[in-house]
Amino acid sequence: MIETDAIAIAEQVNALVIKNKDDFVAAGELAVAVARRIKQKNEQWRPMFERANESATQIKNNWNKEIIPLQELDSKISRERITWKTDQDGLARIEQERLEKEAREKAEKERQKLLEKAAEMEKLNPKKAEALLEKAEAVVEKPVFVERVVEKTTKMETGGSITWIKDIEVEVVSIRAVCHAISQGFIPENCVEFKNLKQLSKLNNWKGQIHGLNIKEIQRESKRI
Repeated sequence: MIETDAIAIAEQVNALVIKNKDDFVAAGELAVAVARRIKQKNEQWRPMFERANESATQIKNNWNKEIIPLQELDSKISRERITWKTDQDGLARIEQERLEKEAREKAEKERQKLLEKAAEMEKLNPKKAEALLEKAEAVVEKPVFVERVVEKTTKMETGGSITWIKDIEVEVVSIRAVCHAISQGFIPENCVEFKNLKQLSKLNNWKGQIHGLNIKEIQRESKRI
């Protein structure tokens, strides 16, 4: 006799050991009883979930109506600010390079001047010449810095702040090249998500080990209650 009470069913399932056909049939009865309880619970909870889901969807739609236009405005402001800052950063790099070149040339001129003096003093005063050579070797260009147009963090007069964060953007331009890099170990396997392999295998009637997959037939029960 198969009990339909949830606790009794759980006890029978936990004690289940199939040793013969009668046990197998009894296990089938238990499977149907459990499937029936699953159906009952689904029928009990699904309407409440669907009502809550409909309410959540409506809330989400109203939320999107208000938030999406604001996000678009925020994106436009960010695009304009990023474009301007990128241009300024480029100009700052050019100016930095110019000042560094200027500093190098100035240091080189000073070194050459000291070396020429050392050459002139080589015969007249060797010690002084040696001191001039040491002085020439010690000449290095002075560090130069371009003043930032935009600080890393800017505090707003109305409150809050904006901080610029350096980041990268990664775009897959060749799936084959990425897969090759994974096979070579340059990109870890956990960076990849595999989808639709079951449907693809059925469609192509793949079996056994193929294309790095291990495909085997399994059985599962379909219960009518």
